[in-house]
Amino acid sequence: MTESEPSNCSAQMIQIVLEGAREVLDSAELAVLFETAGVQLPGAGQSFNGGAGDVRLLAAALDTRYGVLGARGAAVRVGQASFQGVVRAFGSEGGFEAEEYRLLPVRKRARAGLEKLAAIFYCACGIKVAVTAEPDAWLWTLADCEYCQDPRIESAVSHFMLGLLREYLAWSSGGKVFQVEETACRANGDPNCVIRIQRLPLD
Repeated sequence: MTESEPSNCSAQMIQIVLEGAREVLDSAELAVLFETAGVQLPGAGQSFNGGAGDVRLLAAALDTRYGVLGARGAAVRVGQASFQGVVRAFGSEGGFEAEEYRLLPVRKRARAGLEKLAAIFYCACGIKVAVTAEPDAWLWTLADCEYCQDPRIESAVSHFMLGLLREYLAWSSGGKVFQVEETACRANGDPNCVIRIQRLPLD
């Protein structure tokens, strides 16, 4: 990483995502992915110090190895695997351990947590997320993501968040399953990436 190309995400958040990727991909596959991208893979316990250019290369390598749909699926799984790391690192400061949050009814707790996660991503990565409501759903809109100007990065980030939100909702509701789907993406020409979350669980 050079001074002219800083990383928009905190080193802590990048490390969480890397550890999530280690859970999803075996060591050999992760090494091949980084080699395909031409990016140095840090050893276990070491930090990833790459910049935005390296992230673009890794996003392109995901597409190359898995195809567009496979890359999106991998990003979803990494998001799911990264959720616990996000809570461990940012949960206390973000309010997830506060008694007033934990005692909220399921739907109110789910909405409050979406706001808390949006605040975490803004503080840690500079990604602005707007959380709005429809009669039967919440919308999670990537309103501004300086890190996401490349469509492949935008797609990877939005699908990572989709997986993370699925895991969050299961965690916050005691294992209930909510319908969470991407309904728009800038990588497909839409104005913003939008994730729609049904208010009522499926079960």
